[in-house]
Amino acid sequence: MTSNNELRLLIKIATLYYDEGVKQADIAKNLNLSQSQVSRALSRCLKDGLVKISVVQPPNIFVSLEREIQSRFDFAQAIVVDVPDDASQDQIRRAIGAAAAHYMHTTLQKDELIGISSWSETIRAMVDNMHPLANKARGVIQMIGGVGHNGNLQATMLTHSLARLLECDSYLLPATGIGQSVEDRTRLMSSPEVLDVVGRFEEINLALVGIGSTEPSFLLRNSGNYFQEEMTSELVKRGAVGDICLHYFDQQGEPVLKDQEDPVISMSLAQLKNCPRVVGLAGGLDRVDAIKGALAGGYIDVLITDRITAKALVK
Repeated sequence: MTSNNELRLLIKIATLYYDEGVKQADIAKNLNLSQSQVSRALSRCLKDGLVKISVVQPPNIFVSLEREIQSRFDFAQAIVVDVPDDASQDQIRRAIGAAAAHYMHTTLQKDELIGISSWSETIRAMVDNMHPLANKARGVIQMIGGVGHNGNLQATMLTHSLARLLECDSYLLPATGIGQSVEDRTRLMSSPEVLDVVGRFEEINLALVGIGSTEPSFLLRNSGNYFQEEMTSELVKRGAVGDICLHYFDQQGEPVLKDQEDPVISMSLAQLKNCPRVVGLAGGLDRVDAIKGALAGGYIDVLITDRITAKALVK
């Protein structure tokens, strides 16, 4: 039981520190105590409830919602950004892109090898919001083929732009995103130029990916790297809800195509699952089922999304 004399000292130390802003070293000097005694006293005040600290959460910060999503889907980190109730898809992309740029600025470790899903408009918004970083990456790898009637330029520019910001080499995947057949994919992936890039997938420390729905974005549809209508219908029939790097999965996160059926030239879902850190960027109500599937499959470690989508995820 704490005596009145001890309680008096605890309250005096807490008042000086919390109310008057006196440094611990100065409190120790003024009260003829050691700094460790002051530190222990402050810890004791918190433990015994003599001091209660509350965090004031601004209305546009959603820590509780982030924690709820993390608990519901059992993954490392959710980052939820604010958008207007009537936000357009472009507004959502820009808000997520800005948050992703800040995430990169604050968390990038020196010499990390970064993989990028180069057909994401949201990742493009992230790159647009970035500036050169102090920590230099080891390289940026294009994780999905980009050669197409409009594909090569877009994918190359995005990969090069990120590499330039990180002052590192870029590794371009010189192949179409989707082969004409599985045999075509096998042939393309056996070429030395493609093998050199694909062989680095296992070394990626940080993968930046968009999470797509079964309806392709304008950027992807315009790239010449998308399934024809017949295959799209088959994917939906098999229960596909979304994709990462054009590999489609169902509500449980299970791939809907077996490897021997899949003509896509990109980092596989299995490789993605083994990557140390995968950051998924996705927002909009049309992405809710796709995000749920990606989280159920264990493909995402960090999700950056918008407030409206986040609320729908836990509804």
